[in-house]
Amino acid sequence: MRWWSGLDDRGRAHASVLALLCVGYIGHYLVFCIPQPFFIEDAGISFAYARNLIDGEGLVPYPGAERVEGFSNPLWTYLIALLYAVGIPTWTAGKLLGAVFGVLTLPLSYGIVRRARPHGTGDVALAAPLLLAASPQFVIWNASGLENSLFCLLLAAGIHRILAEMHAADEGGGGRPWSALMFVLLAMTRPEGMVYAGIAAAALFLDAAARRRLGLLGGWLVAFAVPFGLYHLWRYWYFAWTWPNTYYAKLGRGTTFKPYKWDTSGWKYVNNYLLGHGVVYVLPLLALALTGLKKRRWLAFGLLPILAVLVFWDGAAGLPELPDWWKPVKDNWIRGRVWSIAAACVLLGLATLGRSGWRARGILWCCTTFGVFFALYAGGDWMKQHRWFNLISVSLFPLLAIGLGEMVDAIPADLSRWRPPKRLRGLFGERVPTRLLVLLVPCMIWIGSEARHSYAFAMNPETAVRDINRRVAYMSWVQRRLDLDHVVLMDVDMGAHMYYSGWDILDFAGLIDVPVARHSDYAKPFMRQYVFEERKPHFAHVHAGWARTSKIPKHREWRREYLEIPGYPIGGRKLHIGNHIRRDTFITRTGPLPEGVVRFEGNVQLVRFDVPSPVVAPGSHLFLDTTWRARLRDHGFRLLVFLDGPVRTVQAFPPGWDWYGADKWKATEEVSGRFWMALPDDLPLGDYQMGVVLLDEETGAVLAPRRATDAPEADVRYLPGELLLDEITVTVSAEHGAAAAAEDDLEDALGKAAQGWCDKVWPAWKDATRHRLTDEEWIVENEPEVRSALAACWVGQAASAQGALAKAELLAKARRWDHRLDELREMARPLAEELDASGTEKMASKDWKGAYLDFSAALSIDAQRPWTRRRAEAARDKTLGIQRPEGSEG
Repeated sequence: MRWWSGLDDRGRAHASVLALLCVGYIGHYLVFCIPQPFFIEDAGISFAYARNLIDGEGLVPYPGAERVEGFSNPLWTYLIALLYAVGIPTWTAGKLLGAVFGVLTLPLSYGIVRRARPHGTGDVALAAPLLLAASPQFVIWNASGLENSLFCLLLAAGIHRILAEMHAADEGGGGRPWSALMFVLLAMTRPEGMVYAGIAAAALFLDAAARRRLGLLGGWLVAFAVPFGLYHLWRYWYFAWTWPNTYYAKLGRGTTFKPYKWDTSGWKYVNNYLLGHGVVYVLPLLALALTGLKKRRWLAFGLLPILAVLVFWDGAAGLPELPDWWKPVKDNWIRGRVWSIAAACVLLGLATLGRSGWRARGILWCCTTFGVFFALYAGGDWMKQHRWFNLISVSLFPLLAIGLGEMVDAIPADLSRWRPPKRLRGLFGERVPTRLLVLLVPCMIWIGSEARHSYAFAMNPETAVRDINRRVAYMSWVQRRLDLDHVVLMDVDMGAHMYYSGWDILDFAGLIDVPVARHSDYAKPFMRQYVFEERKPHFAHVHAGWARTSKIPKHREWRREYLEIPGYPIGGRKLHIGNHIRRDTFITRTGPLPEGVVRFEGNVQLVRFDVPSPVVAPGSHLFLDTTWRARLRDHGFRLLVFLDGPVRTVQAFPPGWDWYGADKWKATEEVSGRFWMALPDDLPLGDYQMGVVLLDEETGAVLAPRRATDAPEADVRYLPGELLLDEITVTVSAEHGAAAAAEDDLEDALGKAAQGWCDKVWPAWKDATRHRLTDEEWIVENEPEVRSALAACWVGQAASAQGALAKAELLAKARRWDHRLDELREMARPLAEELDASGTEKMASKDWKGAYLDFSAALSIDAQRPWTRRRAEAARDKTLGIQRPEGSEG
């Protein structure tokens, strides 16, 4: 290779070491890929957005949802989408990009240190990629599925490139300011990337002032501003809000930036990293990196003792009795700490001006100090292993390497080689380079220490997508138990739910939910209207900190309408609690008693018992639809259902699913029980009669039906006290018989859709599936046709409806079944425009409620209207008379 042949021996040695470090990084990276692939839960958000974008849904959190910028890493999301578009699964794409971007960052960190030390020992530059490859923060969060690896690469590439451009200008050369594009991409990766771009611009400004040249600065600013401005104009048009939705979601939670409280989460976060990873012991290297050990060393050596006293002493230790003059000092000790640290940062930054490599050192220092400030401002992070220090590591470790280089350079030439003791000469040789030892020994000690953190995290990682996917699987099981076809979920953990559940989602953390984000103070009137009147979630995961923050459990609607069900296992004997379902999913208020109600002993009534699809095959499931009442019971009961025919088979079921025992039922309630009776694979074909037996849960006694005094005693088929359901006959047929019955019900469903009997279409389809509950392939193949036919049916009803709101209500029903139906879109879009215009007129005349109804109707039929959502929230606030959190853009 021409590149290799152009290197000298030292260059080839460095290239070889860099290659080995890249291999080491990959080995470290694979720890979080192979044993149990680690993806932090939030990564699922980007993956879901990427998938939805390529699938034609747009940048939405789930299919059919509104446009919402529920991610703060757009460039990462777009890259994942690009790879998904060419057939690479999102999960694989995340791991591939994290590995590649991490590897590319290592030689860039080496190059940055070389530019910061143009006249120093070149071997020192290898310390930066060595520290990065061994850093748990750098590797873990690159492997997490988040944007960290991209951010680190772009920051390193931007710094390296801007230094090269300034050096080229020094040599009288020119060139295009490609670093500006890198910082544009950095700002598209995370919002705080704009600050790093500002640091780069400030470095160019100082360079222009020092060198008296403005050409490079002017060209760079234009190259940055044009694409940056165009991108943000597009996203403002697309999402309708100035900042990402995640920003507004955090407004109402109160600021976590409390710099004058040393024990708050921000300072604890920084201190825990510095102490836990041993960085606190090498902080003097940062001062050496900026001041050196020559002319300005007095500044570093003078500041460090002062800072050590201020930070590590509490201002009163060792003073048994405080003199009066000292008390104001003690009272303001923490303020003194904070301002002293800030002043030291500024002084050290100024101290590097004019030194060899000052531009590289200054940029690295500004990036490091801002990164630490951001961690303080954000109040740290809930994730293990200090995620924010992943972003800081790109500038922090090169600075430490530079400081280490200052120490190496200070070793006199006559001490540059060390003669080891005789017993060690077989290992080290007669002479060992002292500078190499000074370089390697601290690095090896630190690497050994950091290996413990990587191992601990690998054994017990942070909340991953698979952890929350357990909740998705559990609640999907609940959905099947309750026989629900459409679910609205209220939760805060979005990654797994967005990617796996297929449900409509109310994110009460607000990240992917525009109304919640714009009302992040959880004002009670808003919560009552939005949560309990509009969205009405079927499932809700509410507990611990988020329950306190949102105050949802304090709403009377919550206590009245929701029921907590048991937790799901999360390892060992632990259960994850906080799972709730809406009571009316299986509990309703009683109405007049219909005919045929059967009364049992123990105050139990069987209101209804139906088998809508009585033709099934052996090995399948028989669907039972029941309704019960009970009152004044001390404990529950069990339902035994038996089939009597060529053989007998029986199965027990718990009315109320053991979530709501009969001892808690109110006299004004009816409890539905939708059960699936498993049929044995070898069950003989033929007709079967069905019967039920009720058993008291505590005593096991049979709760017999109460018969008329003159009723004849029936033959006992299963147990004394049984109830035979004479009107129900179950046919156990061969597979082709059940398939034929399913096809008949499918044709019936499609026929009802064609005739305009929209309300009867889905029940007919459900009957069809119940003949073949175990044949998922047949259901998946035919359900889209039924959904489209049902949506078209509602569109036909809407065409003949009178009034815009009436049409919108019917189109919203159509959209629930197939939001991508062409006929629906053709009718919905102009109607949504009409409703939006009407709402705008009503806003102008201060008819806030009417405006909100029009805007909401428009969104219900065309979710791709972010500006309508913005107007709707303004109308909502006027209607409810509430003030949004400051800065949430009215």
